[in-house]
Amino acid sequence: MRHELWAELSAAISLIALRFFDNSDYEHPTALVVRCHCWSVMHDRPTSWACEPGHWPRATRPASLPSQPTMSRRLRSAEFEQFMRLLERRMGHVPGAGKLFKRLDGKPLPVAAHSTDRQAGWGRGAGQKCKGYKLHVIWSGRAMPLQWRVAPLDGSEQKMARRMLRDLVDPGYVAADKNYDSNELFDEAAARDNQLLCPRRYGPGKGLGHQYQSPHRLRSKDLLEAPTRRLTRFGPRLMKHRSQVERDFGNFVSFGGGLQCLPPWVRGHGRVRRWIWGKLLINAARVRLNRHKSRKHE
Repeated sequence: MRHELWAELSAAISLIALRFFDNSDYEHPTALVVRCHCWSVMHDRPTSWACEPGHWPRATRPASLPSQPTMSRRLRSAEFEQFMRLLERRMGHVPGAGKLFKRLDGKPLPVAAHSTDRQAGWGRGAGQKCKGYKLHVIWSGRAMPLQWRVAPLDGSEQKMARRMLRDLVDPGYVAADKNYDSNELFDEAAARDNQLLCPRRYGPGKGLGHQYQSPHRLRSKDLLEAPTRRLTRFGPRLMKHRSQVERDFGNFVSFGGGLQCLPPWVRGHGRVRRWIWGKLLINAARVRLNRHKSRKHE
C-alpha cells in the first residue's frame, strides 16, 4: 500500500517541479526537499532518517540527498511553503468532488504530559484533559480539507473556525457541533456565502436572551428545531451527514502511513504543522487511489 501511496504522491511532486520557479542559489531543488520530507513522514521517521541513502529503495532513491542541516534550514523557507501549497492544491483535486456541503470539526493531538514543549497547551482532549495541539479542519468531498489549521490544545475552537471560514471561497453549507454555536461565526460564514448549521449550545429548550441574534443563527435554529423541521427534512439531513467528519478522521489514522500520534521528535508548532501537512498529503493520495479504483469497478 505504501508503494502505491508514494507513487501517487511522487508523481504529483514531479509534475509541480516542472513549472516551479526555484531559487537558483539552492544546491538542492525544493522538490527534493519536499520529497525527503514526505518520505520521512510516510514512514514515521525523523527528517535525518530520509537523508541516508540506505533508507531508500534503489528504484525511488534520488541521485543525491541533502544533509540534515540543509533539510532543517530549507523546511522553514518560503519556497518550501509555496511548493507544499501547490502540492496540496493538486492532491486535493478529485473528479466529481463537491464543495457545497462542508463539515467543521477538530482533532486533539496529545503529547506527553511531561513534555517541555512550550508551544503545546493544556486543554480538553479525548474525554480527558491533556497537553498538546489540535487539528482544526473544514472537510468537503475533496481529498484534502478545504481549510485546516494547527493550534495549541488550549486555543479557542471558535477563533480557529473564524479564521478558516474567513478564507472559504466556495458557497454552501457548513455543518458543525454545538461548540461552534456563536453569532460571530454565523455572520462570518454568511459573509463568505455559507450557511453555518449547528445545534444551539444549551439546547432548544432555552431562550435566546436579549443580546444580538444573527439572522443566520436564527435560520439554523429554524432548520433544526420544531416546528419548522416537521415541514422540511433538509436541516436534519445535513446534520446527519455531518457524522462523515468522524469517518474522515477515522480513515485518516487507520492506514499505514496515516496519522497515528505525534512522535517524540515532532515538537513545536512549526514541526507539528509540517508533520500534519505531510500526513494530510499522504491521506489525500490514499483517497485519490481509492476513488480511482472505485471508478474502475463501476
